[in-house]
Amino acid sequence: MLYKGPDPEIQLRRIGEASNRLPEIAQLAEDKKWSQVQGIITGPLGTLLQTMNSVASLAGTKGAKDAAKLVKTDLLEIGAAAGRKDSATCVKNADKAAKDLEKFVKVAFQ
Repeated sequence: MLYKGPDPEIQLRRIGEASNRLPEIAQLAEDKKWSQVQGIITGPLGTLLQTMNSVASLAGTKGAKDAAKLVKTDLLEIGAAAGRKDSATCVKNADKAAKDLEKFVKVAFQ
């Protein structure tokens, strides 16, 4: 059997698992648990970025690549806000990341 590339179902599951961690960021930021916010950004959401880049590459569309960049920017903003201990910005960007991730899935898996 030849390798046919990553399984879209597995990639969707990985994206879903990582996106389930986004709502945790808001609560952790409000509780001022900055190291835990950073842990989510570098752990499960770091893996999310790798998966999204792979999916965007396979999709081969500018829309998928642009949508992946938006999510990456959102996650970088969360990390920067956590570094500044700015809970309001963390919460705002976590919400934005969730919405942008939803758009990415629609564009990449159409």
